[in-house]
Amino acid sequence: MRKISRKNIIGIIIFLVIILVIYLFIKGCNSSNGLVYEYEKASIGDIKKTISVTGRLEVLNSHKVLSKRGGLVTNVYVDFNQKVKKHQLLAKLDTSKIEQTLAKVEAEMERASLDLLSAKRERDGKRNLYKENLISKKDMELAELKYKKVSSLFKQIKVDYKIALKEKDYTRILSPSNGIVISREIEGNTQINSRKILFIIAEDLSKMRLIIHVDESDIGYVKKGQNVQFTVSAYPDNIFTGYITQVRIKPIKVRDIVSYQAIVICKNDNLLLKPGMTATVTVVVSSKSNVLKVPNEAFIVSPIEIKPKHGEKHVWKKSRLSISKLPVEKVDLQCGLVGDNWTEVISGEILENDEILVRIYKSFSIKD
Repeated sequence: MRKISRKNIIGIIIFLVIILVIYLFIKGCNSSNGLVYEYEKASIGDIKKTISVTGRLEVLNSHKVLSKRGGLVTNVYVDFNQKVKKHQLLAKLDTSKIEQTLAKVEAEMERASLDLLSAKRERDGKRNLYKENLISKKDMELAELKYKKVSSLFKQIKVDYKIALKEKDYTRILSPSNGIVISREIEGNTQINSRKILFIIAEDLSKMRLIIHVDESDIGYVKKGQNVQFTVSAYPDNIFTGYITQVRIKPIKVRDIVSYQAIVICKNDNLLLKPGMTATVTVVVSSKSNVLKVPNEAFIVSPIEIKPKHGEKHVWKKSRLSISKLPVEKVDLQCGLVGDNWTEVISGEILENDEILVRIYKSFSIKD
């Protein structure tokens, strides 16, 4: 049997010591006093800061068609969801009383026209007789006065006639624009009052208006031009997009909770969105691309108790070689944008792919 030389024995011992050191080092880097250290890598990428709000969808451009007079509805020619054109007849009101009034005024106007013609002839005749000194000035003035009275009466009846014609026009309910009927508030053979909303006509449903309610604590982040994403319960897998066109300064107070409205314009090319739908909205208030970033959790975990200083930010980076009890080292950072999940690193001893401590928990063995 071949004997193992002293030199080989020493080499084996050295090898085993190295293995033991490596094992203890790895064990020390991953646990300390039964603690497990978890890491995530610093990386180059995008950061987004968002806020979540709710809102309600409305038609962007719509017209309320009001009744300009009361009366009985005799015919309704359109229904919900029907496309209409500008000046298209939507409904009619009963015209029987208007026709009677119109016939009466027409007769009065015809009679007044004849009286006016007679008074004019009498006035002109009296003027000629006065020029020839055949009648007194008083007789001529009386003829002038009679003509003026008849003329004034004729003008008043003419105004009444125009009003009657206008009232007849009001019995025909016309569409104010091209569009689609999204609301119909009348039925045939029903009595309505003036100023009642009869129809609502939406010009175009391919674009919608979303009114969102932003909490007072978040309103400082919201600005005109920001992009939003939202979902509706009818299509939970669809993500719709839009942009903010207005942030209103009027406060809305409900049960001591103050919020502010912002207006979002969104596309609805497939006409999936309907007026009145409730939306869950994410507003992208700030974003950056291609920056060095670390997880937000890294700033709230620490292997040892440290009294924080005002304005100071730090994380714990995994040590490559450590002879201390901790497998990590503290790194002070200057940070930029704090996003929903990541924070931008402006300066500090952090490089891409450095492992950053994000979690510490106690491990339990079977014996425990």
